[in-house]
Amino acid sequence: MAGCKYIKVALILVVTLGIWMGSTSASVLAVDADAVKEKPKHVLLTYDSYGIGTSRQGNMDALQQLLAAFGAQVTIVDIDRYQPGTLQTYDKVIGVHNAYDLPLSNADYIADLEAYKGDYFHIGAMIPPQVKAKLGLQTQMASGGTIRISIDKLQQTFIQAEPLPYVQKATGRTYGELTIGGTAYPFAVSHEKYGYIPYLKQGNLSEIAAAYVLKDWLEVSHKGRTYLLFKEVYPFSDLNLLERLADQLHEAGLPFMVSVRPVFSNTDYPAMKRYLETLKYMQSRNGSILINAPVVASTISVQDDTLQAKMEGFVDVLADYGIAPLGVGAEMYWSYDHLYAEQGMSFSNSAVLYPNEQASYRSRSDTSKAFQSSLFSMSLSFMDQFDRSSKAIPPLPMDSVITFDFFKDQAQLDTAIQNLLDSWITFSDYKYESHEVKTPRNHIVSYKGAIAINGQRVDLGSAIKDISSDYTYKEEQQKSFEKLFNVQNKIFIIIIIITLMVFGGFFIVGYRLYKRKYYK
Repeated sequence: MAGCKYIKVALILVVTLGIWMGSTSASVLAVDADAVKEKPKHVLLTYDSYGIGTSRQGNMDALQQLLAAFGAQVTIVDIDRYQPGTLQTYDKVIGVHNAYDLPLSNADYIADLEAYKGDYFHIGAMIPPQVKAKLGLQTQMASGGTIRISIDKLQQTFIQAEPLPYVQKATGRTYGELTIGGTAYPFAVSHEKYGYIPYLKQGNLSEIAAAYVLKDWLEVSHKGRTYLLFKEVYPFSDLNLLERLADQLHEAGLPFMVSVRPVFSNTDYPAMKRYLETLKYMQSRNGSILINAPVVASTISVQDDTLQAKMEGFVDVLADYGIAPLGVGAEMYWSYDHLYAEQGMSFSNSAVLYPNEQASYRSRSDTSKAFQSSLFSMSLSFMDQFDRSSKAIPPLPMDSVITFDFFKDQAQLDTAIQNLLDSWITFSDYKYESHEVKTPRNHIVSYKGAIAINGQRVDLGSAIKDISSDYTYKEEQQKSFEKLFNVQNKIFIIIIIITLMVFGGFFIVGYRLYKRKYYK
């Protein structure tokens, strides 16, 4: 009997300890997530031209995406509008010179750059004298034609290029190779606080190659990871196809993310409940949920102050249903817009910034919003254009994400899954990094694979509920004289039927009389 008492006491202690561990684990989760936060580096990005109409068009966007992926806050300044003394307020400055045939003309900028003592990185032509001296640079201009770029285990050949500079000789660390006319030259070079890239073009391997040298120059130690994301998911998407996607990815051992469009009204309808159940199911199949930026209406006003409440309201709808959104997805220009950045993205410290398709600013800012976690977005076809020395793609310098628009049918889904398996890309689980989403009502954190909402661990196991499609979407109002009108309607219907029958009889009789008269 005494032994039984000891066993009971031991069981009570075990259960009590388990409850205490469960209640404190979420708070420890939040503390650990806070511990890894870092102050973003502030970079001044100066430029002389966007290179419109040349092969350099778009390289500013590519550079901004790379800097965001390294957690940098970026301020953009046109050299022609440069104000004296600006450079000295930044520890890191990047200069982009896209106009190869035009020297710098702003005397204030030239004077401040000569006196600048911070870290400086140059891209393109017209290299400042002190950068040439520190890096021991000797450069030449190539006439263009076909070039080849290689970095790490990646290579891209037959790149058509316009006239471009290249490095003949340099002192310091070199990165990759830029092959022109059969001769290989360094793609980039860095030494101490200086760095230089002669060629950067959006859409080819130069973007990835630039990331290697930028990472060292920015002194980023974080190991790059690659994620998988599906976007353009709406409440009226094929929910059965979404479930099959989650099942196939789970069976293939591929963790994934889903960036879902928000819903700002009618969130209590069964259609919305089915949407939420599907998202909850995807979360249970090792999926991570992000909230995508809403479609921008051309009529939205700069003074519109409802966006923040709407976005936070949708976060609350998800959290109340046991779904933990871990970040926000948007085109990059959202992070350079006062209205969108502060009201549409401020609830999260993590973001996926897609390339701009059609920038529609409302309150444009020269300084970006920095995120603790920001992923470099690209398609699988972008990576497929590169040759590689092994089947597996090497880890990239920055956190990146392969994105897909959601599929129209099962055939597209199957093709995409097979392409992913054939790519040999190692995908990471988004939940294992630190993310925080916060509204006045809900506080969501994730860290090392665990998720908590308001201090309570989220149960990632879930099953689809059967939600009835029978629903009256408008509440019926009480109707006056409803019975009287119903009786009147029935009487009128009977009168109309009798009248039609009488007219039909007259028609038949008339037809027979006319026929007899004709025979006579």
